[in-house]
Amino acid sequence: MFDLVKNSRIVVGVILALITIPFAFFGIDYYFRGDTAAGQVAKVAGSPIGQREFADALRQQQDAMRRMMQGRVDQAMLDSPEFRQQVLDSLVQERVLYAAALKQGMTVSPAELQAIIAEDPSFHDSTTGKFSREAYRTWLSQRGMNGPYFEAALRKNLLLGRMSQGLTATSFLPGTVLDRLYRLQKEQREVSQVVLAPAQYAARVKLDPAAAQAYYDAHKDEFKLAERAKLEFVVLSMDAIQKHIQVNEDEIKKLFEERAAQTAEPEERRASHILIAASAGASAQTKQAAKAKAEELLAQVRTNPKAFAELAKKNSQDPGSAAEGGDLGFFPRGRMVKPFDDAVFAMKTGEITGPVETQYGYHIIRLDAIKTPSAPDYAKLKPKLEEEVRKNKVAKRFAEAAELFSSTVHDEPDSLQATIDALQRAPFDLKLEPQKTGWFTAAGGDHPLLNNEKFLRSVFSEEVLKKKFNSEAVEIAPGILASARVIEYEPVRPRAFADVQAQIVQKLTADKAAELARQDGEAKLARLHKGESVDAAWSPGVLVSRENRHGLSPEAAQEVFRADVSKLPAYVGAANPDGGYVLFRVSKVVNDETVNAEARKALGRQLDQAIGRQVFEARLASLKQKADVQINPKAIEKGG
Repeated sequence: MFDLVKNSRIVVGVILALITIPFAFFGIDYYFRGDTAAGQVAKVAGSPIGQREFADALRQQQDAMRRMMQGRVDQAMLDSPEFRQQVLDSLVQERVLYAAALKQGMTVSPAELQAIIAEDPSFHDSTTGKFSREAYRTWLSQRGMNGPYFEAALRKNLLLGRMSQGLTATSFLPGTVLDRLYRLQKEQREVSQVVLAPAQYAARVKLDPAAAQAYYDAHKDEFKLAERAKLEFVVLSMDAIQKHIQVNEDEIKKLFEERAAQTAEPEERRASHILIAASAGASAQTKQAAKAKAEELLAQVRTNPKAFAELAKKNSQDPGSAAEGGDLGFFPRGRMVKPFDDAVFAMKTGEITGPVETQYGYHIIRLDAIKTPSAPDYAKLKPKLEEEVRKNKVAKRFAEAAELFSSTVHDEPDSLQATIDALQRAPFDLKLEPQKTGWFTAAGGDHPLLNNEKFLRSVFSEEVLKKKFNSEAVEIAPGILASARVIEYEPVRPRAFADVQAQIVQKLTADKAAELARQDGEAKLARLHKGESVDAAWSPGVLVSRENRHGLSPEAAQEVFRADVSKLPAYVGAANPDGGYVLFRVSKVVNDETVNAEARKALGRQLDQAIGRQVFEARLASLKQKADVQINPKAIEKGG
């Protein structure tokens, strides 16, 4: 029975979005129980993180990444050790924060939790704009949850949020400091530049005739041709299976009957009640007084049934339904506490009974309506059921074909023809055609197949390259398997000096020219600092700021704003990212004394967040150390 508090203390929309289906299957305690020691991925403060929990979290993060990237994401990246480690780090952080919250005695009271749920718009009736049990039950049902699991998950997420907030420092920057930082950010400097490009110095470079040969001899690994291969391969796909699958009427009807039995909605009843509260632990005297009051009200509603709603508003002690005249809405058997449930489902429409005793007190109950679910429409559901039958048959047949495909490429390693022949026979009747690739390396090739990291690792294994065996069957995409064998192979081999001599000469010349440009730039800068003039064509001045660098590299901008502008013009220099050197002349400093209040506040918020994040990371690291976090590296490996 929800107490509909009007003023929530927190917005929970984001938290609701974080609570996912696994809670409905395993319960919140599953996340803090873990698997057996053998299946543990990590342990935090004595609480294990099991393989199932890790696998669920990994799958959710992979799905989220696919949605964010609109499917354009490499599966190898989602299976990479780095991605898996990031997921585990998130679980560890969550566990550390939750353990710390419990240790500090943080709680979320039932009343507070009910108030938060009651205020969330997700659970409001669209007509009245108020909390609705029906909307709440519908929301839970659509997500495969029930109330206790959802509320436990919400409580956990609230504690995590509060613990995180508690670890984040709220910094305070004095106004004078913030003003100074704001003006520094807005300050503009008029900058001219001279680019000393390596090409300007190339004519001055005189290489030793033996320099290229010496470089080649010292860096032979830079001039090796990667090993490469040509393949013959065969692909088994679910699409090929689907072409041979037929669905008949009997199969569709059978699924319809099974689904109707599984998804048949239970009978629901709508009841109203008047509650005279008396908790299970109340004294006998209190219970007797409550029962007497309930019997008095029962006599009144039996005498005047039309007064039920008015009596409920005035007397019922269930704040969640009293204002509605005691109306509890529709509910199935098993939703209410047992004595209440038994009474309602033994009544006839319009009947009034009571007092019914529960752990909440004494109830006077009126049955308002009975809702009997309608039978499902076969004709309407048939297209979807037919598609489901087809998908199930395709999946089953593909699993069988995949098993045969995998075993045959392994058991008959000297040829792919045995695999092709095996799948050409009944019940598969597939005509798999062998295909060939051109030359490619371990870095990939033009064929889409050659951009799959797992497939490339399999192909460039010892057994496939050297022994000429079939590769293992590799899932290159959902519903697609491939196996290959090498038909031509060339190992790593050095490139001849004559083939790379021009390339080496070009590199050495460019390197030497860049060094000459740097030396000349530094010499010119030294003369400018002495007040001497230099032969240089300065570009037109441009006003740059820390916010808008106008094409300056971060390194160059840093040098420009480090320049001492107490005496103008000021000169600085920096290496050019593209090679060579750049001289900068600061000829003017522009300070706007006006302050944009909103921009100043935004800067303050950014600095607060940056400081807060640093403090949070430091405090979290301390908590992790105290929590004795133990990681099992092998357990997070793919298939571990």
